[in-house]
Amino acid sequence: MSESLAERIERYRAPLEGELRAAVGDDPQGLFAWMRYHLGWEDERGAGAAVPAGKLLRPTAVLLAAELTGGTLERALPAAAAVELIHNFSLLHDDVEDRSDRRRGRPALWTFAGQAQAINTGDGMFTIARLAMYRLLDVGVPQPAVLQAMLELDEACLRLVRGQYLDISFEQRSDVGRAEYIAMAEGKTAAMFAAPFAIGAIVAGAPAPVIEALRRFGRHTGLAFQAVDDVLGIWGDSAVTGKPAGEDLATRKMTYPVIAAIEAGGDDSARFARAYAAPASESDDIAELARLIEATGARAATEEMARAEQRAAIEALDAAGLDEQARTCLDQYVAAAVGRVS
Repeated sequence: MSESLAERIERYRAPLEGELRAAVGDDPQGLFAWMRYHLGWEDERGAGAAVPAGKLLRPTAVLLAAELTGGTLERALPAAAAVELIHNFSLLHDDVEDRSDRRRGRPALWTFAGQAQAINTGDGMFTIARLAMYRLLDVGVPQPAVLQAMLELDEACLRLVRGQYLDISFEQRSDVGRAEYIAMAEGKTAAMFAAPFAIGAIVAGAPAPVIEALRRFGRHTGLAFQAVDDVLGIWGDSAVTGKPAGEDLATRKMTYPVIAAIEAGGDDSARFARAYAAPASESDDIAELARLIEATGARAATEEMARAEQRAAIEALDAAGLDEQARTCLDQYVAAAVGRVS
């Protein structure tokens, strides 16, 4: 009987958390306690907590790609932990950069540790992620494959930071086009879906065409995920997202629905563009801005973009030569990434 994606994620959850906890350690010093807080293991006072870790899509990508291409869970776990730590390092910095005061329904770290220490905590988590990759040698992954996996992760980190740079720079502009948005999303989000799938296949010893096919699958999945995230950033339920509804509009983010609304043409588009060009203030009518975007058809266009990238992700697997069971599992994966609007 084939194992579903949901069943795999539940099987991965405990060993992945064990690997993460071993990497972060139990040092009571604030730096490491703050890492454990951000990861949901402790509260602000250092007492044990159990904040849901979410879907764990990125480390799951590593473990899934490894198992589906002939590798083992045990050999891929250090890389999966590294990927999850890199993702969380970026979230720590992202909360400071966006001044987001909530993360997973709790106060973001910077709100009580301060911006400087939140940045420092993120830097520490980045370093621990890099150290985690060395444990691939301990579990028997050949040295050339370890170096290749490290290179894949480092290049993804650079693309991620560049994407974040573009995202922040867009806030000072009102003329961002869709091509620029895609370039930003390929770095900010898609890089950390493409690389995990490639890394899992690398660790498993898969041939280059399979690694490349899974990398493309991850890229398209990441773009779909970002489109969905843009929708949730405007219309999402704060009880589910852990962030205030409409936060992206309040901070004048140039997301796909915003860009599509400005480019749509017509009265609603013009009204929205004028309102969005004005400096953000506490008196902004966020609900009206969201209504205008929807009236232009931009929300529907964003949801269709997510579905188009989902289709492209599945098509990318044609070159991988995977069996039907593996393809079904990866189909479930990309559906989970976009399922919030499909």
